[in-house]
Amino acid sequence: MKKKKGSLKKLTAMPAAASAFALAASAAHGQAFLNDYLFSANFPASWNGTSTTVNSDKPGPYPIVGSGFQSGTATYTTSTVPPGATAGTGSMALSGVGGIKVTPTDALNNAAVYAGGGFAFNIDFMWNGGFSSSFGGVQKLIDYAGTESLQLVAKNATSATLEMVFANDAGVESTAVSYTIAPNTWYNTSMIFYGTSLSGGDVSGTADLYVNGSLQSYGAATKGTYGDGLNRPIGIGEFGYGHTTSIIGLDGDIYSASIQVVPEPSTLALGAMGGLGLLGMRWRFRRGKAGA
Repeated sequence: MKKKKGSLKKLTAMPAAASAFALAASAAHGQAFLNDYLFSANFPASWNGTSTTVNSDKPGPYPIVGSGFQSGTATYTTSTVPPGATAGTGSMALSGVGGIKVTPTDALNNAAVYAGGGFAFNIDFMWNGGFSSSFGGVQKLIDYAGTESLQLVAKNATSATLEMVFANDAGVESTAVSYTIAPNTWYNTSMIFYGTSLSGGDVSGTADLYVNGSLQSYGAATKGTYGDGLNRPIGIGEFGYGHTTSIIGLDGDIYSASIQVVPEPSTLALGAMGGLGLLGMRWRFRRGKAGA
C-alpha cells in the first residue's frame, strides 16, 4: 500500500519558512538517524571546489567508511543554498555531468544491508528545471551501482517525479516510492529501506520516503543481487558507474548528502518529533526475533 503522492509548494522567503527549512536541513538527519554513516558530505567542510577529494565529515564506527572524490564537472557556490542556510556554507552545483563517487565498491551489498537492518539515502537538493530526453529523463541523486537509486525523472521544466527504484536479480527496476517536486525549490529528503527478510540473496522489506520531515510515500521493496556483482561505486548527484564516467546526473545543487545504516522505525518517529532523549543513543532495526 502506498500513500498518495503529494506536491510541495515553493518555500517563500518568510523568516518562519526559512527557519523551518534550516532546522530540517541541518538537524533532522542528525536526530533521526543516530547510526553508522557510510559517507556524509557537507560543503565546504567536505569539499570547496579546490580539489577532487570529497571528505566524509561523519565517519562513524561503521565497518566500511567510504571515501569520496569529485568526478566530472562540479562547481562550489555560496550563492545557491537553502533558505536559512548557515552562514559560510555552500552547495555543489551540477549540470548533469558530474557529482561524487563513493568507494569502496559493493559497499551496500545485500549481506551488509540485511545485517544492518537496511540503509538510508539522505540529501538536501534543488532541481533547477533542467531536463533531457536521454535516459528517460532520469537524474540521479544517490545511486548504488546503477541499481538501487534515489532519483528524479524530469521530462519538462515545470515538475519532476522524485522516486526510489530497486533492481531485481536481472537488473530490472521497479519504483517503490515517489513524490512530485517543483523546480528551483529546496527539498530535504530521506529514503529509508528496512530490510526484514532474506531469501535467495534478495533482501525484502519496506521503503519510506520523507520530504521536509514528513512521510510522503511508502511501499514494499526488494533489493536484488544484481548490483552486488557489478563492482561499482555509489554515485551522489550522478550515475554510480566507473571511475571517470559522469552521466545521468542532477541539473541543480546539492547542499548535503549521506548514506547510512538505518535505526529501527521508532527512532525515526521520535527524531522527527525532536526527541532529545535520543541523543547519544544507538539503535538497530529489530526483526521481531527473540533476543534480536
